[in-house]
Amino acid sequence: MMSSLSLIRKVACPLFLCVALAVAGCVTQETYKAQVIRTNNFQRQLAEEEKRSADLTAEIARLKNQVVELEAQNRALTAQLKEAKAQVVRSLEEVGRLQDEIKQARAAAVAPTGVAAPISKARGVAPSSTEPPDRLNELKDDGVGKKQP
Repeated sequence: MMSSLSLIRKVACPLFLCVALAVAGCVTQETYKAQVIRTNNFQRQLAEEEKRSADLTAEIARLKNQVVELEAQNRALTAQLKEAKAQVVRSLEEVGRLQDEIKQARAAAVAPTGVAAPISKARGVAPSSTEPPDRLNELKDDGVGKKQP
């Protein structure tokens, strides 16, 4: 009887272990195929995201270059604008100087009979269509045309 019990133990233990391993370690073919499909989907999505990431990195680099170019353009245009405003200020100063000379010439021009020259334009009257407006003070307020001592 001892030998049959020993025989059962020798056969039952490995058989039990095999059954336990087979039940716990094996998966059905459907489960395996589902896992393979899921893994393939993850790999495809990863590849798509890596490509998208590379595209976005290239787009970022392109946009950074564009920003640098636009900033350089902005600096150049700002310098041109400042120069144009300074030129307008100089022109208006010259116009003002010439207007002052004309006023002085009119005031000094007196006929030998003591009659004054034609009356100059009254203050507060808008300039005629042939005279430029006096905008010198407006431009000087921008800080562009300010003279330095």
